[in-house]
Amino acid sequence: MKFFPAQERATIKGATIKGATIKGATIKGATIKGATIKGATIKGATIKGATIKFPNASRIDVGSGNDTPFVQGFSFRENLADGSNARWSAANAEIHFWGVGAQDGALKLRLNAPEQNRAADVQIWANEKLLATLEPAPGFNEISFPITRGEIGASGDLVVKIASSTFTAPPDTRNLGVQVDKAEFVGNGAPVIPPLRVALFIPLLALLGFVIGSVWSGTRVGGWLAALALAVANAIGLMSARVETAYFVAPLFFTTLVLFVGALAFAVALKRLTNVLPAPALSHRTLRALFFVMLGAFALRMILAVGPGYIVDTQDYVVWSYKTVTYGLGSMYASINGLWISDQSPGLNYVLHGMGLLYRAIFAPDFLYPAVAGDPALRGLSDNPAFLADPVQRTLLRLPMLLGDVVTGALVFVCARKYVAERFAWLVGLAYWFNPAVLWNGAYWGQADALHTLLVLTSFVLIIFPRRVGWAFFILGVAAFTKPQAMIFGPLLLLAAYKTSKVSEDLRGLNGVARAILFGALGAALMLLPVLLTGGTQGLLAYFGDTVGHHPILTANAHNLWWFLYRDEIDLQDTMAIFPAAPLSYRTFSILLFGIFYLATLVKAWRVSLEEFFALGAFVAFAFFMLPTEIHENYGYALLPLLAAALTRDRMLIVFYLTVSATMTLNYALHDPPLFARWGLSDPHAQLALPRWFNSLANLIVLGAWTVYLFVWTRMPRAKFLQSVSRT
Repeated sequence: MKFFPAQERATIKGATIKGATIKGATIKGATIKGATIKGATIKGATIKGATIKFPNASRIDVGSGNDTPFVQGFSFRENLADGSNARWSAANAEIHFWGVGAQDGALKLRLNAPEQNRAADVQIWANEKLLATLEPAPGFNEISFPITRGEIGASGDLVVKIASSTFTAPPDTRNLGVQVDKAEFVGNGAPVIPPLRVALFIPLLALLGFVIGSVWSGTRVGGWLAALALAVANAIGLMSARVETAYFVAPLFFTTLVLFVGALAFAVALKRLTNVLPAPALSHRTLRALFFVMLGAFALRMILAVGPGYIVDTQDYVVWSYKTVTYGLGSMYASINGLWISDQSPGLNYVLHGMGLLYRAIFAPDFLYPAVAGDPALRGLSDNPAFLADPVQRTLLRLPMLLGDVVTGALVFVCARKYVAERFAWLVGLAYWFNPAVLWNGAYWGQADALHTLLVLTSFVLIIFPRRVGWAFFILGVAAFTKPQAMIFGPLLLLAAYKTSKVSEDLRGLNGVARAILFGALGAALMLLPVLLTGGTQGLLAYFGDTVGHHPILTANAHNLWWFLYRDEIDLQDTMAIFPAAPLSYRTFSILLFGIFYLATLVKAWRVSLEEFFALGAFVAFAFFMLPTEIHENYGYALLPLLAAALTRDRMLIVFYLTVSATMTLNYALHDPPLFARWGLSDPHAQLALPRWFNSLANLIVLGAWTVYLFVWTRMPRAKFLQSVSRT
């Protein structure tokens, strides 16, 4: 193997220089660590009372897991005998040192280039310039290559390419090139020309911080403070982690810009909705407080989202995201290389696909199969993709759901202001944002119900207040192919569309229904089009055929009527006759039972105002959770924001909201595998049978009480303190 000596350099460690003045001095190849410089003037810069650690090295620990944004063309992480990690390269692999700046220095690589069946030597390139050709040799060696300012160039980025022939080592089927453990660029301490991405995006980020701070605080002082805070944070980042800071500053700028523009658009939409309701105008103070609370609610969700979540579903999301990014959208309903078929609607798969593309673009250019991309120490414990996946990927897949939850709470808050004073509207919003069932479902478990729930609530709001039938049903069509449970609201909202006409008895009411059906079909077609255009038609048809009967059992962990009746036999096939020789199966009977409740709800809806439809929609969602077979524990999720919006008109509904929130949280907790382990349960089905049954009993009592209240009690005169009068 050929070695290249590093440049000669002086090293000064732990030196203290006080009251010294150094002018016009040129120091090359020097490394100064832990030096304290007081009252010193260096090249015209005066630094007083500061402890300076000059960043002279940029290191990428290949195989550590933190290297994924900076390596490409490498295999999965592996443990070495000394406890460190490494990766095998393919025929061509790259290591990216972003933002090191144009400077002289040395590139150091610690690598192993074994001689096995190798047809050619190993070539090391830097920014398209061949640095060296290495002869294969066993074992790890650290090699140093001199790098000049001109070789790095004006961009300030150093791209190291490793080109080699490959070999195989059966039974391993991979094509192996070179094993790399560490890559490091060490500058010589001379002045550095700032890299383009740093010189461009750090000022832009500071400017954006100034704009956001000014808008948020209403003063320029707030803007300057925000800009200063960002500038200091970036400076610290460049001092302590140059490559990482230089790389992530661009994605951070664009992410912040998108969120800021989205927040402005959302604020405008909320103000317009407030005018349409109508409700008291949203003041700047209220809007600032609203976004502050939304930020807090989102931060709490991010803390809860660090774990693998409900691992059965998380593994699906991880694999489906990887599959569609790797093989295209048309593969979502196809089995490829053992990657299982999606059993969710196209809308959710599009979200997972988009987050997968984002993950590959920013965090992992190689985007290896999650089951092998994780920590090598964990691969010996499990082969589950959810457990082994990069935590960044898992969290990224949840972000749309977490944002959906936060936005849903804001809509609930704004709608509540129509009927109650603002301080009570805050209580309603907080009761949704920090509802344990909401936090458990989206943040802790990582479920996807928040997306279709937000769309369903938006459909109700649009049809009840501004009476935008077309937009409401377009969004409902999108929701239905994000998660099929949204379809249950179709008949109720069709009746609402009919009632939007001031004289609904004439043909104008039917025109509203026709408009609703047309726009709903357009929304559905929009969701299906990408799959159809990418060759997934056959798989999509198979998915539709499997939607009903996918879990053909009485209940899939939902504490409903069927859990109450058959707690020990919930796995009974719902296609069985309800009794010997009966003409009805459990499935058919359950659908008929739900249909009776739904029909009664429609009759009720015919006689009430559109503003009562929030409560009716919540009741339909709860009846759907309680009565049909094959229901999962999270299928009642959409009732929570509808009920939260409704309880401001009818305060008796507060009791139902609190009770359902409690039983829903218990339903989740009593089927949470990590809690089983924490509680030391060896047979959860037997050990938790009684609390599960009591929870299903509580839900049945709620259904009965709600039914009586909706169809009997509300027709009776009520005490004044139970009534809530609209501001209008």
